[in-house]
Amino acid sequence: MKIKAAMIISLALAVCVVFTGCSKNNGDKKVVYEKKALQVKATKVKRGVLTQELSYKGTVLPWLRANIGPDAAGRVEKIYKKPGDIVNKNDLLAELDTTTLKLQEKQAEAGLAVANAAYKDALLNHQRIQKLYEKTAVSQMQLEKAALALEAADTQQKSAEAALNTVKHMLNMAYMRAPFAGIITSKNMEEGDIINPMMGMSMGSSGVLTLMDLKKIKITLDVPSEDIEKIKIGQKCQVKIETYQDDVFDGEIYTRNLAADTISKTFKIEVKVDNPEIKIKAGVFAEVKVEIFKKENILLLPIPALIEQGDTTSVVLYNDGAAKYKNIKVGQRNDGVFEVLEGLEEGQQVVVEGNYDLKEGTLLALQES
Repeated sequence: MKIKAAMIISLALAVCVVFTGCSKNNGDKKVVYEKKALQVKATKVKRGVLTQELSYKGTVLPWLRANIGPDAAGRVEKIYKKPGDIVNKNDLLAELDTTTLKLQEKQAEAGLAVANAAYKDALLNHQRIQKLYEKTAVSQMQLEKAALALEAADTQQKSAEAALNTVKHMLNMAYMRAPFAGIITSKNMEEGDIINPMMGMSMGSSGVLTLMDLKKIKITLDVPSEDIEKIKIGQKCQVKIETYQDDVFDGEIYTRNLAADTISKTFKIEVKVDNPEIKIKAGVFAEVKVEIFKKENILLLPIPALIEQGDTTSVVLYNDGAAKYKNIKVGQRNDGVFEVLEGLEEGQQVVVEGNYDLKEGTLLALQES
């Protein structure tokens, strides 16, 4: 019995301690502990610019590219340019050995001279026979024979002219000139090498030199079918090059395929970028961001402020230290911010961290950022 009495006394004392911790009487006054405010982060509704971009990766290509080589076979006699040289259109870049061709040219010129003399003689003879025929001093047969001789001489003359023109054309092809202004980017052969365009890769189909126009560059991109209608000719874009990560270059869409690739089902577009200092090199990777819309001077909030539940879109206002839900109407958005069309005013504070599962009227305290 004494043990039970002691246990009862101890339990009573514990209850008294609990009630004393919750509240205590100080005469006629009763002290009640206050609720603790929830720590949250908030930001103000601000005006700004909203853009939306599509991002793609591609490879930098020269605006123009040409493998410089002759149309005829031969031995490379002289290479006048080296990689890094800037050239103008029609500049002489290299030439083949023309010794044989120059001898053939002299032979063709001599052949033409003989043909010209023969034609002149046949022409004079035909004119003389024609006058005699008109005086009935020669027969019809003699006139026809003179006409045939003149025709043969004319054919021989034209053949000799063609032979000379052929040799001159071969000589002209032996001199390799720049088809456009640009920069020599590679030297593919050496002086003394034999080149034969008709023999394919084994005989230097890459040409003697490679010429590129890099004052402008282009980037070819593969665009999914769901994005292609968002991209228009003339749209501006921003380009980042892997070798210049801190620089952003201005680009523009200048071609857009109207048919998708049969295998990938993507559409090809090309972006052009001015490169007057030839800072961007061909062959490197590039990231292109295409701006599909831009809105200025609009009310903006960060995406984390948005609470979407069914058909209701709302935010939590920091309202005199308490949470207040506010339904809003949202416009355009991107990965970072969204446009506020209705429901908020510039300068209002909106909770952006700790805003989920808050009850209306919950006490809030702002964290220092």
